Amino acid sequence: MELLITFLAGLSVLIGAGVIRLTENKRESVEHVSLAMALAALLSLLIFDIVPELKETTEGIGLPLTLGMTAAGIILLIILDRFVPDHEDTEENHDNENAVHIGLLSALALIVHNIVEGMSVYSVLGNDLTDGIIFAIGISLHNIPMGMMIFSTMATQSKKEKTAVTLAVTLSTLFGGLIMFALSGHLPEVAVGALLSVACGMIIYITFLELLPHVIRTKDRLQSAVGIILGFGLVLASVLLGG
Repeated sequence: MELLITFLAGLSVLIGAGVIRLTENKRESVEHVSLAMALAALLSLLIFDIVPELKETTEGIGLPLTLGMTAAGIILLIILDRFVPDHEDTEENHDNENAVHIGLLSALALIVHNIVEGMSVYSVLGNDLTDGIIFAIGISLHNIPMGMMIFSTMATQSKKEKTAVTLAVTLSTLFGGLIMFALSGHLPEVAVGALLSVACGMIIYITFLELLPHVIRTKDRLQSAVGIILGFGLVLASVLLGG
């Protein structure tokens, strides 16, 4: 039962992808809105979810390791940034190549983060089924704009590439649950804390160095405002349900 619910929590990424498919004739507008949603969602995730978790993690693994692994997450994406083609955000490629770049980096960061979330969902479910289900619903809500963003930014890629990236993000939550199932809850606290810290660093990089500049350069302010409001709203709903 725990693995099934963990798997269903990850499927929300496909809901976001489905929204993009249904609005394919307005891809550019939906892409701008979804990127703004992702900015708000990731920023909210940092404030309401990741940072509080890191405070608890710091008590277990220590501040130096927490800060070091967070920095490692940022540095990892800076290095990967050099190997992803067509990534410079300019007026010419703002709506195409840079969007693909953001989608790929965001997918990588979310895979790491969702693995940790999957581990958390499985653990909560093991202690209390009702609390675990509520927590899983919260996880699902803030994954929807992520699915929208990833699928929309990969719109110019082949069907095989889009499917592979989307499925990797979708199944990463289940993978986290499988890790906890295999280890029977005996994963060292330092390992979970280090993984969460790396994910935090990656999300910081995506939020402030990739998504924020993209949204600022978007000329349609109304689309950006709508996306930001929706993104904050979805994560706020997840926090309230998960609380």
